[in-house]
Amino acid sequence: MRRRILPIACAAVLAAAVPATGAHADPDETTLEADLEEAIAAVAEAEERVETAQERADELAEQIEQTEADLADLSTALNEYAVYLHTEGDLRATAALLAADSPDQMVDAMGFTGYLADERAALVTEAEGLLAELEAQEEAHADEVAEAEAALEDAEDAEADLEDELDELRAEQAAGPSGDGGAPGADGFGGSGSGCTEDDPTTDGCLTPRTLHMYYETKDAGFGNYVSCYRSGGSGEHPLGRACDWSANASGFQNTAATGADKEYGDQLASWYVNNADSLGVYYVIWYRQFWSPSSGWRSYSGADGTPAGDHTNHVHVSMN
Repeated sequence: MRRRILPIACAAVLAAAVPATGAHADPDETTLEADLEEAIAAVAEAEERVETAQERADELAEQIEQTEADLADLSTALNEYAVYLHTEGDLRATAALLAADSPDQMVDAMGFTGYLADERAALVTEAEGLLAELEAQEEAHADEVAEAEAALEDAEDAEADLEDELDELRAEQAAGPSGDGGAPGADGFGGSGSGCTEDDPTTDGCLTPRTLHMYYETKDAGFGNYVSCYRSGGSGEHPLGRACDWSANASGFQNTAATGADKEYGDQLASWYVNNADSLGVYYVIWYRQFWSPSSGWRSYSGADGTPAGDHTNHVHVSMN
């Protein structure tokens, strides 16, 4: 498994950049997506810091290895020279003195052998000091790595939690607040030949049993915005008691295309009808210039006329079999 290293300084960056998954009591998809983008960016930045730290760790290891080799060579050379001086030092010193032409040269010759020994000893001491310093740096870096790995793991967990939360929210939006629509299947509320026999709770008109069932199931699922179903005259399913229009705005139909929370409400409601079409008996859905039917799925709505009502950008239309 890849070794992950992150400097301690990055922990502070992650703490500031990675959002807490519990920060929103009722998170919406836009907020979670923004939080997830920040978490991904924080992890990406951490990964860059990991590479830099890993390079430093490798560099320290190489320096220690080379210094250990140099120290071994210097120590061997010093030991060999010590033996040489012990066995042949007197003869070498005597020869140097005999070859001297002046008192100054004699002094130099007497100190020569000692100088060579001191020089080698100094090199060994220097190498030992460098090795100790490198090993101390490596030990400090190891402590840093342990803390940083824990910080990176927390950041990755936060990212994973956000992804799970976003997936769950999207699933809820697709299925609707109540899941499958709750009730018995639509087949228990009249087939396509059922007439407009039930009072319409939204108007003075009537609805088919299946449409009335859809109305109550939608309400039970948590979609409580203004709705109007039966409408006399004209074509389509409204005069037959087989359709309802649910406003995107809670107070009623607005003469403008839905945006923000209203658009999100319409998206969720339309998705809920699509995902529960079989159990409810949905014939088709129109929302935001798009038309859905079980046979064709979503496609562009051919009846759009440039108005919020005609384009169905201010309300979700649902027709029943």
